Amino acid sequence: MLDPSPARGAPPPDQSHVQSLETELEAHRLSGDTVALAETCMKLGQAYAALGRFRRALTTYEEALKSFEELDDRTSRVTCLKAMAGLCYGEGAWNRALDLYHQALHQLRDPEERPEIAQTHSQIGSVYHGQGNWEKALESYRASLAIREALGDAPGMALLFNNLGAVYARQEHWEGARQAWAKCLALHEGGGDLAGQAITLGNLGSLAQRQGQWPQALSWYERSLRLYRETGDALGEATIHNNVGFVQKQLGDLGKALAAYQEALKLLHQIGDSLRATVTMYNMAMIHEDQGNFREALRLLEQVIELDRRIGHPDLRRDMETFRRVRQKLDAGRDAKRMQEERA
Repeated sequence: MLDPSPARGAPPPDQSHVQSLETELEAHRLSGDTVALAETCMKLGQAYAALGRFRRALTTYEEALKSFEELDDRTSRVTCLKAMAGLCYGEGAWNRALDLYHQALHQLRDPEERPEIAQTHSQIGSVYHGQGNWEKALESYRASLAIREALGDAPGMALLFNNLGAVYARQEHWEGARQAWAKCLALHEGGGDLAGQAITLGNLGSLAQRQGQWPQALSWYERSLRLYRETGDALGEATIHNNVGFVQKQLGDLGKALAAYQEALKLLHQIGDSLRATVTMYNMAMIHEDQGNFREALRLLEQVIELDRRIGHPDLRRDMETFRRVRQKLDAGRDAKRMQEERA
């Protein structure tokens, strides 16, 4: 739940729309209309970004930026710099993203721009977070949090406590993560944000899980599940069911673990998420292997391997090796049984 950097989720534009913008841009270049040119560059940059054409998008944004500088339009310059930074963030071009976000931050100086300043600090923190530079991420998140606290921005504060908790967890600073997520949860509860509560409860469950605190993890996960069901978030619910399956397996209750994985699989099939479904089926196969149900394990692994091949999953080789191992166990059991029957 990091501060959004690149725009995501919007459907990609069709090619005719892109061609229309390209034609429009060329006309503005010929006419020398700098305002219209900059505006069209921004629209076209967004279209290229949505289509995954990173270099074209960045080049088009750069043309817009030059126009905004000619016009001495500081507000639009900041918007453009942050659009470019978000694009670089999405591509993992961390250093370029940091440079662009810092340029944008340098432009923001008016008191009424404090919400934008806070968001930019948070976005810089997200880049450091992605880079694995934990101390710099914490520094940026704290700078953003201080402004949001001064503004009384409860949703923004919740976002920052969430991000701080994520960094502390990566550092294995468990108590820091727990405190940050507890504050995040309280803010979500105060604001009636059920989706935020579900996510944070899941984070607290994951934190307990990573420390081997299995009963506590289950307690957090059960609370999270209820809210995911209430909000209708099937993917979130499936994720928590998968986590519950793992915890139940650690507790030695393979039946409950299998039931949790089956619930997750049902939801993943409903939303058509084949990638996560393969992981869940693999987990189920491992439980059947532990129970000695080798035929059922092999049936599931066959489905996993079929999906792996269809979607180009990177775990194909591992899954095939697992299939061979389980098959050897089944064959060994058959051979042992046959030898016993022959002796009898």
